[in-house]
Amino acid sequence: MKSIKILGLALAASAFVSCASEPSLQEYYVENQQDNKFIAVDVPTSMFTNAEELNENQRATLKSVKKINLLALPVKENKEEYEAEKTKLSSILKDEKYQLLMKYGSNNRKAEIYFTGDEDAIDEIIVYGYDDAKGVGVARVLGEDMNPQKLMELMKSLQKGDVDVEGLKGITGMFSAEIGE
Repeated sequence: MKSIKILGLALAASAFVSCASEPSLQEYYVENQQDNKFIAVDVPTSMFTNAEELNENQRATLKSVKKINLLALPVKENKEEYEAEKTKLSSILKDEKYQLLMKYGSNNRKAEIYFTGDEDAIDEIIVYGYDDAKGVGVARVLGEDMNPQKLMELMKSLQKGDVDVEGLKGITGMFSAEIGE
Protein backbone atom coordinates (compact mmCIF):
# COMPACT_ATOMS: atom_id res chain seq x y z
CA MET A 1 0.00 0.00 0.00
CA LYS A 2 2.85 2.34 0.89
CA SER A 3 4.56 1.68 -2.46
CA ILE A 4 1.32 2.56 -4.32
CA LYS A 5 1.20 5.93 -2.53
CA ILE A 6 4.84 6.61 -3.38
CA LEU A 7 4.26 5.62 -7.01
CA GLY A 8 1.18 7.87 -7.19
CA LEU A 9 3.12 10.77 -5.69
CA ALA A 10 5.98 10.25 -8.14
CA LEU A 11 3.57 10.23 -11.11
CA ALA A 12 1.86 13.40 -9.89
CA ALA A 13 5.20 15.15 -9.40
CA SER A 14 6.42 14.19 -12.88
CA ALA A 15 3.15 15.41 -14.42
CA PHE A 16 3.50 18.73 -12.60
CA VAL A 17 7.11 19.17 -13.75
CA SER A 18 6.25 18.38 -17.38
CA CYS A 19 3.38 20.91 -17.32
CA ALA A 20 5.68 23.62 -15.97
CA SER A 21 8.02 23.47 -18.98
CA GLU A 22 8.97 26.51 -21.01
CA PRO A 23 6.39 27.77 -23.52
CA SER A 24 6.91 26.95 -27.17
CA LEU A 25 6.84 29.42 -30.03
CA GLN A 26 3.49 27.94 -31.09
CA GLU A 27 2.05 28.59 -27.61
CA TYR A 28 3.42 32.14 -27.68
CA TYR A 29 1.82 32.75 -31.08
CA VAL A 30 -1.57 31.32 -30.05
CA GLU A 31 -1.51 33.25 -26.76
CA ASN A 32 -0.87 36.61 -28.49
CA GLN A 33 -2.58 36.37 -31.88
CA GLN A 34 -5.91 37.64 -30.49
CA ASP A 35 -4.30 40.45 -28.47
CA ASN A 36 -5.11 43.83 -30.07
CA LYS A 37 -1.60 45.11 -29.32
CA PHE A 38 -0.15 42.52 -31.71
CA ILE A 39 -0.41 42.26 -35.47
CA ALA A 40 -1.01 38.60 -36.41
CA VAL A 41 -1.22 37.27 -39.96
CA ASP A 42 -1.39 33.73 -41.31
CA VAL A 43 -0.23 33.70 -44.93
CA PRO A 44 -0.98 30.71 -47.17
CA THR A 45 1.67 29.98 -49.79
CA SER A 46 -0.93 30.48 -52.52
CA MET A 47 -0.50 34.24 -52.00
CA PHE A 48 3.09 34.07 -53.22
CA THR A 49 2.87 32.73 -56.69
CA ASN A 50 1.08 31.64 -59.79
CA ALA A 51 2.02 27.93 -59.71
CA GLU A 52 1.76 27.60 -63.51
CA GLU A 53 4.80 29.86 -63.87
CA LEU A 54 7.00 27.57 -61.76
CA ASN A 55 8.90 24.53 -62.93
CA GLU A 56 8.25 21.12 -61.38
CA ASN A 57 11.06 21.41 -58.77
CA GLN A 58 9.88 24.87 -57.72
CA ARG A 59 6.30 23.64 -57.36
CA ALA A 60 7.46 20.71 -55.22
CA THR A 61 9.49 23.06 -53.03
CA LEU A 62 6.58 25.46 -52.66
CA LYS A 63 4.33 22.51 -51.80
CA SER A 64 6.67 21.60 -48.89
CA VAL A 65 5.89 25.02 -47.37
CA LYS A 66 2.46 24.90 -45.72
CA LYS A 67 2.00 28.44 -44.41
CA ILE A 68 3.67 31.42 -42.84
CA ASN A 69 2.67 32.91 -39.49
CA LEU A 70 3.61 36.50 -38.72
CA LEU A 71 3.30 38.08 -35.29
CA ALA A 72 4.53 41.60 -34.53
CA LEU A 73 4.28 44.09 -31.70
CA PRO A 74 4.85 47.72 -32.70
CA VAL A 75 6.74 49.78 -30.11
CA LYS A 76 4.34 52.78 -30.07
CA GLU A 77 4.51 54.33 -26.57
CA ASN A 78 4.93 51.17 -24.48
CA LYS A 79 8.69 50.51 -24.37
CA GLU A 80 8.37 48.27 -21.29
CA GLU A 81 5.98 45.89 -23.03
CA TYR A 82 8.22 45.84 -26.11
CA GLU A 83 11.24 44.91 -23.96
CA ALA A 84 9.22 42.22 -22.12
CA GLU A 85 8.06 40.59 -25.38
CA LYS A 86 11.57 40.77 -26.81
CA THR A 87 12.85 38.98 -23.70
CA LYS A 88 10.10 36.31 -23.89
CA LEU A 89 10.87 35.53 -27.54
CA SER A 90 14.62 35.41 -26.90
CA SER A 91 14.02 33.02 -24.01
CA ILE A 92 11.79 30.72 -26.09
CA LEU A 93 14.34 30.60 -28.91
CA LYS A 94 17.10 29.50 -26.48
CA ASP A 95 15.43 26.07 -26.37
CA GLU A 96 17.77 23.51 -27.96
CA LYS A 97 15.12 22.46 -30.49
CA TYR A 98 15.57 25.84 -32.24
CA GLN A 99 18.88 25.70 -34.10
CA LEU A 100 20.47 29.06 -34.94
CA LEU A 101 21.19 29.41 -38.64
CA MET A 102 22.17 33.05 -38.92
CA LYS A 103 22.33 36.20 -36.84
CA TYR A 104 22.89 39.79 -37.92
CA GLY A 105 22.27 43.35 -36.80
CA SER A 106 23.46 45.95 -34.32
CA ASN A 107 22.60 46.93 -30.76
CA ASN A 108 19.17 48.43 -31.45
CA ARG A 109 18.23 46.36 -34.51
CA LYS A 110 18.73 42.62 -34.84
CA ALA A 111 17.48 39.60 -36.79
CA GLU A 112 18.05 35.90 -36.18
CA ILE A 113 17.09 32.91 -38.29
CA TYR A 114 16.44 29.54 -36.66
CA PHE A 115 15.15 26.18 -37.85
CA THR A 116 13.70 23.00 -36.41
CA GLY A 117 14.07 19.54 -37.85
CA ASP A 118 17.03 18.02 -39.64
CA GLU A 119 19.45 20.08 -41.71
CA ASP A 120 18.29 18.40 -44.91
CA ALA A 121 14.59 18.15 -43.95
CA ILE A 122 13.52 21.31 -42.14
CA ASP A 123 10.08 21.44 -40.50
CA GLU A 124 10.07 25.10 -39.49
CA ILE A 125 12.09 28.23 -40.24
CA ILE A 126 11.84 31.04 -37.71
CA VAL A 127 12.82 34.63 -38.40
CA TYR A 128 12.96 36.68 -35.21
CA GLY A 129 13.79 40.35 -35.28
CA TYR A 130 13.47 43.62 -33.48
CA ASP A 131 14.08 47.28 -34.06
CA ASP A 132 13.99 49.58 -31.04
CA ALA A 133 12.24 52.26 -33.12
CA LYS A 134 9.64 49.98 -34.77
CA GLY A 135 8.97 46.87 -32.69
CA VAL A 136 9.54 43.15 -32.34
CA GLY A 137 8.29 40.33 -34.51
CA VAL A 138 8.57 36.70 -35.41
CA ALA A 139 7.75 34.87 -38.63
CA ARG A 140 7.33 31.11 -38.78
CA VAL A 141 7.61 29.31 -42.11
CA LEU A 142 5.87 26.00 -41.46
CA GLY A 143 6.35 23.03 -43.71
CA GLU A 144 7.22 19.41 -43.97
CA ASP A 145 10.68 18.15 -44.90
CA MET A 146 11.64 21.46 -46.49
CA ASN A 147 14.95 21.19 -48.34
CA PRO A 148 17.16 24.24 -47.63
CA GLN A 149 18.92 24.06 -51.00
CA LYS A 150 15.61 23.94 -52.87
CA LEU A 151 14.24 26.77 -50.74
CA MET A 152 17.26 28.87 -51.76
CA GLU A 153 16.54 28.09 -55.41
CA LEU A 154 12.95 29.20 -54.89
CA MET A 155 14.23 32.42 -53.29
CA LYS A 156 16.36 33.04 -56.39
CA SER A 157 13.18 32.68 -58.44
CA LEU A 158 11.65 35.34 -56.24
CA GLN A 159 14.53 37.67 -57.11
CA LYS A 160 14.14 36.92 -60.83
CA GLY A 161 10.43 37.69 -60.63
CA ASP A 162 9.14 34.14 -61.17
CA VAL A 163 7.28 34.28 -57.88
CA ASP A 164 4.47 36.82 -57.62
CA VAL A 165 4.51 38.74 -54.36
CA GLU A 166 1.64 41.08 -55.28
CA GLY A 167 -0.54 39.23 -52.78
CA LEU A 168 1.75 40.37 -49.98
CA LYS A 169 1.58 44.11 -50.72
CA GLY A 170 -1.60 44.50 -48.67
CA ILE A 171 0.02 42.74 -45.74
CA THR A 172 3.18 44.85 -45.83
CA GLY A 173 1.03 47.96 -46.14
CA MET A 174 -0.94 46.90 -43.08
CA PHE A 175 2.28 46.47 -41.08
CA SER A 176 3.52 49.90 -42.18
CA ALA A 177 0.22 51.53 -41.24
CA GLU A 178 0.12 49.81 -37.84
CA ILE A 179 3.73 50.67 -37.02
CA GLY A 180 3.35 54.25 -38.21
CA GLU A 181 0.34 54.99 -35.99
